[in-house]
Amino acid sequence: MSQFADELRSLVDDLAASGTPHLWDSLVASGLPRVGIDEEKSGSGGSLDDLLVVVESLAGHGIGVPIVEASTADWILSHAGNLVDGLTTVLLLDEEPETVSGTLTAELTAVPWARDASRLVLCAPGATPLVVELAHTSVTVRPVDNIAGEPRDTVLLAGSPATAIAGAPEHTEVRERLALLWSAAVLGAAHGAYRLTRTYVSEREQFGAPLLKIPAVAGNLARMRVQLVQADAALALAREAAPGSGATEIVRITTAAAATEIARIAHQLHGAMGITEEYPLHRLTRRLWSWRDAVDSERHWAESLGRRAAQAGETGVWTRITSTDREG
Repeated sequence: MSQFADELRSLVDDLAASGTPHLWDSLVASGLPRVGIDEEKSGSGGSLDDLLVVVESLAGHGIGVPIVEASTADWILSHAGNLVDGLTTVLLLDEEPETVSGTLTAELTAVPWARDASRLVLCAPGATPLVVELAHTSVTVRPVDNIAGEPRDTVLLAGSPATAIAGAPEHTEVRERLALLWSAAVLGAAHGAYRLTRTYVSEREQFGAPLLKIPAVAGNLARMRVQLVQADAALALAREAAPGSGATEIVRITTAAAATEIARIAHQLHGAMGITEEYPLHRLTRRLWSWRDAVDSERHWAESLGRRAAQAGETGVWTRITSTDREG
């Protein structure tokens, strides 16, 4: 991790604590969504590791902003030249869309933050990514929210101009980057839920003693901590692993499992307090439930990892799990 990771985390913490109603504007003004993009291409410099710090820190505060989508979309566009102002979002497709004379007609669902975005980048397997201007008269956006209350809109394209992005990364590379960023987001929210729960059971008293003194409560808090340690280790591995090594599948499976268990225990230990509108726990757990399946479901990642293991065979799997080479 680069030398200004701590400064990035501190900056995010300060912005989150400020309570500004225009947090996204402040993040943009600080250049945080473009961390990990070269400065000569209108980025903020730094590395993907630095961006992971930003994403994880924001998520730890239960903040829902389009940092994952915007940073990935701008990273894709930066391969074709300098970036322009305005929010750009991104959507992965299962198959290449059919364009006619440079236009696209389609109904796209679960498009993140489309109602607030100026542009949409579409990435499909085996195809050059396309960019669509969402302000075009041929585009209709129908608002839809996910369980966390974040925009996952339906976008209708009726002969909308779609421009190929020259030199853009392939679908698999974009998918792995998104998966890694969402893993960091899930991990950040999980840490936030753990911290909130630990504070609650340490301060809340029953029969004259903190709830933490109850063995069942202490045991459940320890289980949350174990999930976090496993997820932290999986993300650290994925940061260093070579693309296509299977580390992406591992970190998505591990963080998804952690999200499920930590959200469950957090609400169990909070009781009725955890579901009140005023208390911040639901802002973390609703995002855990939503973000755990971003890009693809836990089951999909598990099936993908299983196919890798089957193809490698018994010897290959044994070599992989016993190797001291993190990229082996």
